Amino acid sequence: MLFIQTSSLINSSNFFAKLLKKLTLPIACFVLTVSVGQNKIDSLSRLIAKETIPSEKAQLQLKRGVLFGKNEREKGFDDLESALSFFTEKKYNEGETDSYIAYGNLHFIYGEPKQAAHYDSLAIQLAEKISYKKGRAVAIGNLGREFINFGNFNKAEELIKQAIELEENSRNQDAARLAELYSRYNIIAGSQGNYLKSLSLIEKAMEFAAEINDDKQLALLYTNYAITLSRLSKFDEAVEFHFKVIRICEKMKDTTGLLRVYNNLGIAFRNGDEFDKAITYYKKSIALSKQAANHKSLGLSLVNLATVYIAKERYDGVDTLYTQGIRYFEMASDTGGIAFANHNYGNFLVITKNYTEADKRLQKAYELRKQIGAELAAASSLSVLGKSAMEQKKWKEAEEYLLAAEPIYKGKSRSNRNLKELYGYLKELYTQEGNFEKALYYQTQELDLERTLFTENEKVNALKTETAYEMEKRDMQMALQKEKQELARQQFLIIGGGVALILLLLSLSLWLRRKQLKERHQAQIVNLDQEHRLNLSKSLKSAEQEERKKIAHKLHDEAGSMLSIAILNLKQLQGDVFKTESNAEKKLDTTQKILVDISDSVRNISHTLMPVALEKYGLKAAIHDLVNAVNTSQKLKVEEILEGLDDTSSWGEDFCLTVYRILQEAMNNIIKHAQASHVVVQIVELEDSVTIYIEDNGRGMNTDAGQEGIGLKILKSNVEYLNGTIEINGDANKGTFILAELPIEKKKHKKKTV
Repeated sequence: MLFIQTSSLINSSNFFAKLLKKLTLPIACFVLTVSVGQNKIDSLSRLIAKETIPSEKAQLQLKRGVLFGKNEREKGFDDLESALSFFTEKKYNEGETDSYIAYGNLHFIYGEPKQAAHYDSLAIQLAEKISYKKGRAVAIGNLGREFINFGNFNKAEELIKQAIELEENSRNQDAARLAELYSRYNIIAGSQGNYLKSLSLIEKAMEFAAEINDDKQLALLYTNYAITLSRLSKFDEAVEFHFKVIRICEKMKDTTGLLRVYNNLGIAFRNGDEFDKAITYYKKSIALSKQAANHKSLGLSLVNLATVYIAKERYDGVDTLYTQGIRYFEMASDTGGIAFANHNYGNFLVITKNYTEADKRLQKAYELRKQIGAELAAASSLSVLGKSAMEQKKWKEAEEYLLAAEPIYKGKSRSNRNLKELYGYLKELYTQEGNFEKALYYQTQELDLERTLFTENEKVNALKTETAYEMEKRDMQMALQKEKQELARQQFLIIGGGVALILLLLSLSLWLRRKQLKERHQAQIVNLDQEHRLNLSKSLKSAEQEERKKIAHKLHDEAGSMLSIAILNLKQLQGDVFKTESNAEKKLDTTQKILVDISDSVRNISHTLMPVALEKYGLKAAIHDLVNAVNTSQKLKVEEILEGLDDTSSWGEDFCLTVYRILQEAMNNIIKHAQASHVVVQIVELEDSVTIYIEDNGRGMNTDAGQEGIGLKILKSNVEYLNGTIEINGDANKGTFILAELPIEKKKHKKKTV
C-alpha cells in the first residue's frame, strides 16, 4: 500500500468541510455482489471452453491463470502449467517465453519476488535466443519490478530504462505498458530522493495513460502522482488527485481502492499533526472495511487509529484497538500485518511501562519479520526490545538486542535515522555500565550521523524550494499574461515588474547554478577517492593471484616431477637390490606409499590454488570438472544448468577465478554442513552480468544462530569484491538457496610500450 507524506496541510475549516461533504457517500453502494476479477475469470473460462485452436486456448489459459487470487493458487498454476507444457511440446518458443513471464507475474502477485525473478530471467534468456523482442522487453521490465521489491534501485533503474527504450523503439508501441514502466521509474526516483525527476516521470506515465481506457491503472497513476506532490509539499494538489481517485473508485465500484484513499488521507493528516481529521478518515475506512469484510484494511485502519490516539495522549481503549487489529490481520493471514501490529503495540506498552507484555509482543514481531525477510523492520523490533531492556536495567540483554540490530541498519541509507537512534541507546547503555570508551565511540557515531541527516534535510529543503520556485514561476507567468490582456492601461507597470522579476530570477538561477557546481565538485572528489580505493584493492588481489599461479606451477612442475622420479627409483631399488628376506622391502613399500600420498597432495594443492581446467580451457570447463568431481563421490547428486559461458576470453581472469571460487565455496559448505542428497546449480550469462542460483535439499539454515560461519563470510566477501549482490536463505529441513548476481568485468587492454 502506498502512503502520502506531507508537511503542509489545509488550514481552512471551510475547505475541509467541503472535502467531508464530497467524501460522504452511502458505503453500501460500493459493495460488489460479484467482483470484477471474477467476471474476467468467468468470461475467459467461457472463451476457453469454446476455443478449438490449441495455441489460442493456451494463450487464454495464461491470461486466466494470473487472475486467480492467493486462495485459488492451485488453479492459477494449473492453467500456467498446462499452457507451458503445450508450448514446450510443440516447440513454440514465443509461447514458452510468455509462459515464463506469466509465472513471474503470478509469483509476484503472491508476494514471491525471488521466484518471479527466476522465471523472468528464464524468459529473458529464451527471448534473446529466439530474437523475441516484445517478450524480452516485457521480461526485462518485470525483472526491474522485482529489483524494486528487493530494494536494489540502481539495478532496477538500469532494467526499467532498458525496457522503456525497447518499448519506445518498438513498431507497435504499447501505451499501457509504457505508462506502467514510467510509473515504476517514478517509484525508483522517489525512493532515491530525486523528487523532481519522479514528478516528470509520473507525468510522462499519465500522458501515455491518456491513450488507454483502464480506470484501474489510471487510479494507480493518480495515487502515485498524489504521493509525489505530497513529497514536494504540494498538499492541495495532492488532495485534488486523491479526489480523482475517489471518483474513479466510485465509477468502478472499487471498495478496496476507496479504502486505500481513506487511509492515505488519514496518514497525511496524522503526519501534519491534524489528529482529529486523521481520526475522521480512519473511522470512515473502518466502517467501509467492515461493510466489505476486508480484514487486512480493517486491521491496518485500527492500528493507525491507535497510533493517532497515542499521539494525542489518549490511552483509553488503545489496547482494544491493537488487539482487534491483530485479530483482523490474523483473519486475513497477513504475516507482515500481524508483525506490524504487534510491533506498534509493543512500543506502546514500553511507553506505559508494561514491560512483560511489551517484550512478548516485540519478540513476536521480530520473529515474524525475520521469517518473511523484512530485515529493516526486524532490526526496528530489536531496537525497541533493547530500549525496553534498558528501562528495566537489564544491561546485558539490552546490549545483545542493540548490537544485533546495528549490522542490519548499516549501509542502508534509508535507515540512518533508526541507526542514529540505536547509537543513542548504545551510548546511554555503555555510560550506565561505566564503559566510557565505548560510550564515546557511539556518541561519535551518533554525531556523524546527525551531520549526515542534517545534510540530507538541507538537500530536501533545497529541492522543495527549487520545485516551489518552478511552479510559482509558471503560475506567475500565467497570471501576468492574464493581467496584461485585462488591464492594458497598466502595461508599463506590468513590463517593469516583469523585468524586475526576471532579474531576480536570473540572480537566483545563477546562485543555484553555483551551488549545484559546488555539490557536483564534492561528489567528484568522493567518486575519485572511491575509485582509488577500488583500484588499490584490485591491484592487491591481482598480485595475490599472480603469486598463487607461481606457487601452483612450481608445486606442479618441479616438486611433482621430482617426487615422481623418486618413486620410480625406489621401485627399481626394490626389485634389484634387496634379494634376501628382511624388513627393508617392507620399509620401501611404506616409503613408496608416503611419496605417492605426497605427490597427490602436491597435485591437489596445485589445483586448489589455480584450477588447471580454468587456466587451460576456461570457466565453463572448470565448472564441469568441479561438478563431475562432486558427482563421482556418489554421495551427492549435482544437477548442472549452464546458459552461456561459451566464450569468456574477454572476461577478466580475476573475475573468472572469483566466479569459480564462489561455486567452489558453496559446494564445500553444502558437503560439510547441509547433509543434502541433491543440488541444483544454475549459472546464466546475461548481457552485462552473470546470475548464479544454487539450491539444495538439505537441512537448511539455523536462523536462530545469529552468526555466520566462515564459509558464508568468504562467499559474501567474494561477491562483494565483484560489486555483486547475493541472497542466502533457507528454512529448517527445507533446504537452502543462494542467488547471486555479478556484473561482468572485462579485461583491461594494456598499451604496448616501445
